[in-house]
Amino acid sequence: MIDRLTHMFALAAFFCGCFCMGAETAGPSVRALLLVPGGPMVDIHPVSGEIVGDAVQVGARGLSESFHPPAREFSVAIPDEKQDSGYRIVGKATLPEQGKDFIILLEPGKSSFTIHVVDGQEPKFRADCILFFNASDTVLGASLGRTKVIIKPRVAVFAKPPERGDKPFYQVTFYQPDNSKARPFANTRWPHRDASRCYVFLYRSASGRLTYQAVDESLLPVPDPD
Repeated sequence: MIDRLTHMFALAAFFCGCFCMGAETAGPSVRALLLVPGGPMVDIHPVSGEIVGDAVQVGARGLSESFHPPAREFSVAIPDEKQDSGYRIVGKATLPEQGKDFIILLEPGKSSFTIHVVDGQEPKFRADCILFFNASDTVLGASLGRTKVIIKPRVAVFAKPPERGDKPFYQVTFYQPDNSKARPFANTRWPHRDASRCYVFLYRSASGRLTYQAVDESLLPVPDPD
């Protein structure tokens, strides 16, 4: 009887260890957004050493599916038949030591990406909040109702919309510097978001004109498929 109990405890300890090891191996969850005007898509692979993760499809119109990189410091690669490995490294990311949920913003360069890491559980980035990312080289401004926001280049800037009034929307204006003055380059109305948050990517178009692209992210849990 004692031998049988000992055997059962050993099995329980083994399965518990396997479960904990699997949970630990999973590591932090990451989603990606491509900072490119329009709707291109690209397949990326998280890479650490010789470990190459499965392909993750990343686009500009919505966040990718969640994936678990092989380490908190990892590279991003794309398929390339010209390389002996079959992949070409196009960017590197370092996740903070603390945290389990991150978003990486992929800003394209000539032949690689600059990767910006955002804490997915940032307290300033809750429902109805906004993350601004300015990909131009000019300090820009925005007004959300009566709230003024300075948006420096290549820094994640979090903003909260004005308090709700009797209307479900608020006025948003973007500004650029012009001879020591602030000149509007976009003026619109945005709805209040009960269960989503918004990423706003500001950039210069091919003609040099400042413009923006906005992507909403639902914060509602996705139901499991039947």
